[in-house]
Amino acid sequence: MKEIEVTLTGIAHLGEVIGKYDGKIVFVPFGIPGETVKVQILKDEGDYLRGKIVEIIEPSFFREIPPCKLFGICGGCSFQHVAYIYQTKLKEIVLIEQLKRIGKFENPEDFTNLTIKAENPYNYRNRADFSINREKLLGFKMKGTHKFIHVTYCYIMHRKINEILAHLQGKNPKRKTHNVTIRYGVNTDTSLVQPAFETEIIETGQNYYYEKLLGREFKISAPSFFQVNTYQAEKLIESVLKFLTKDDKTIIDAYAGVGTFTAFIAQRADRVIAIEESRSSYKDAQVNLKDFDNITYLCEKTEEALYRKDINAHAIVIDPPRIGVAKTVLDAISEKRIKKIVYVSCEPSTLARDLKYLNEKGYKLIEVQPIDMFPQTYHIENVALMILE
Repeated sequence: MKEIEVTLTGIAHLGEVIGKYDGKIVFVPFGIPGETVKVQILKDEGDYLRGKIVEIIEPSFFREIPPCKLFGICGGCSFQHVAYIYQTKLKEIVLIEQLKRIGKFENPEDFTNLTIKAENPYNYRNRADFSINREKLLGFKMKGTHKFIHVTYCYIMHRKINEILAHLQGKNPKRKTHNVTIRYGVNTDTSLVQPAFETEIIETGQNYYYEKLLGREFKISAPSFFQVNTYQAEKLIESVLKFLTKDDKTIIDAYAGVGTFTAFIAQRADRVIAIEESRSSYKDAQVNLKDFDNITYLCEKTEEALYRKDINAHAIVIDPPRIGVAKTVLDAISEKRIKKIVYVSCEPSTLARDLKYLNEKGYKLIEVQPIDMFPQTYHIENVALMILE
């Protein structure tokens, strides 16, 4: 296959680095802007090329040796070769580019704060989802394939998860399965392993576990969503609370999950209306929020709950999945003239899309706070504040 020399000049949305050759954009993984590299062309897509680096001619000052031997193979990490201080800079560049290109915001760098960095850029994940093969070995599927990769240690998983992983290698699950989930309460030292295994060394088969955030305990059942980075989840909560004031007397917490934002919002608001369609998360929230008398928790789709006539608020916190918010939800927020929106997002492209739509509805983007919930990967969490003009 053809090999070319390219100077890498920028970073793309999904963590690939870009350069130009013969008038075409070249996309390659595992590079760093500023490097000169030799690239083997794998695909010519007409308007652009895709390739892989076969030689680094001039390395970046920020290039490091990845600690994991599976880096670049399993697909879980994209930035282990980049010094952590520069990883967050690359993510800020992507965020600002998405706000400009998709969101159509002018000079978003003026209202985008510096990223809140992680104190623990490794061993931070409190949840792991492994595949299990016929030999009862645990591992991952190679990115873009069904090929199994045996994993003995994952550098972004919490050390306790790696200990449990080691115990489970070669053990029999008590039911036929291709997937194993391990979750760990960093601040409670409790864990959940599904399914149950034939082992007496550790407890498995738990239906729920507990975690603490900012000193408050939360019950989390096996199907319920919870932020994968406990350390940064606390900073995420604080970032959301920073955008809420005493004037926000009634607050809606949409996509409320097990109540992680709800509990802290309820400490400062007169009334909180929490909305969550997951039955599992709803049941957990009944336990987690039982000591509050100012919370109405609705187990409904957000788009349905917001169109109820008795639902209104001074502010709304929305924390949707990666696909973003349905237009029906954004329309309902706009039609109810909810003054303040605090939008929590783990996907810059859908965040930019939804902020653009709200901007067209009369909301002004005031501030964006990036939080690095996912070191070593291209993912970035953001909290955006919008005010109705």
